[in-house]
Amino acid sequence: MLEKIIAYQNQAELNFENKKNLSTIAHYILAFILFMASTIIAAFTLPLRYVYKKIVKSNKDSEILTLDGKNFDAILKKEELILIDFWAEWCGPCVMMDSIMEKFAAESKGVKVLKVNADFNRSIVTKYQIKGLPQFVLVQHGKEVKRYAGAMTKADLVAFCEVEEGY
Repeated sequence: MLEKIIAYQNQAELNFENKKNLSTIAHYILAFILFMASTIIAAFTLPLRYVYKKIVKSNKDSEILTLDGKNFDAILKKEELILIDFWAEWCGPCVMMDSIMEKFAAESKGVKVLKVNADFNRSIVTKYQIKGLPQFVLVQHGKEVKRYAGAMTKADLVAFCEVEEGY
């Protein structure tokens, strides 16, 4: 369901950018309302999600590494291809991406998925000049290859992580 909402929002934005008519404007407004609703839901469910993560869910079985300033550079040097997910607990689209990121990380071979909480890692956010959340940065051999701001479906993530040889 979440992937369908994300795909709808992305398509509505793309259609609005390409052609402005009554239909694309209506879909763009609906997509914006969905975006705002996801952010409000994320804000109100923050305490519940925090308790759930601390008590119920253990991240030990996750393929996603959570980064901070201490381990960031070491991991960048160690891994060949890295997808960095800049996120925040209050960000609705970021929260929507949680399960999608878990599936992608478990199924993707050759791409290490890292999460950076933008609220607690300002130096990394500043270094990468992150202006909006969620934001994805693809790093190959320690160098940024490309970036994308906004929520993505799993298929979008797979396509985003495809890189040409020679980087």
